[in-house]
Amino acid sequence: MLNNLELLLAPAKKLAELNKAQIEKAVATQQAAAKEYVALTEARIKAATAIKDIAGLNTFVKEQVELAKSGFEKVQADSKVLVEDVKSYNEEVIKLVQEGNAVVTKEVKATVKKAAKKAA
Repeated sequence: MLNNLELLLAPAKKLAELNKAQIEKAVATQQAAAKEYVALTEARIKAATAIKDIAGLNTFVKEQVELAKSGFEKVQADSKVLVEDVKSYNEEVIKLVQEGNAVVTKEVKATVKKAAKKAA
């Protein structure tokens, strides 16, 4: 019925490639974040064990407050990037679905036209 299978599957292949790229990007982002958190944790443990007096404790606490503030700002920035990535991904998915629908519609119309000619 539908002759050009490769043409019909092209949008689905593009969608699969897009999904693979999105998953790889998410995994890489998570790995990088995990490495950052491990390094930060190790550094903070080292800083905590280096506290010898009240001045050292005060310095440590101030650093912790600054880290909390910068961590919150990083979460906000990362969230904005994530929203933009999801928006871009969704737009690409919609585009590929529309492309797939157009290809299927064209192929179905061509098949119906051929069948009508044969029947006549």
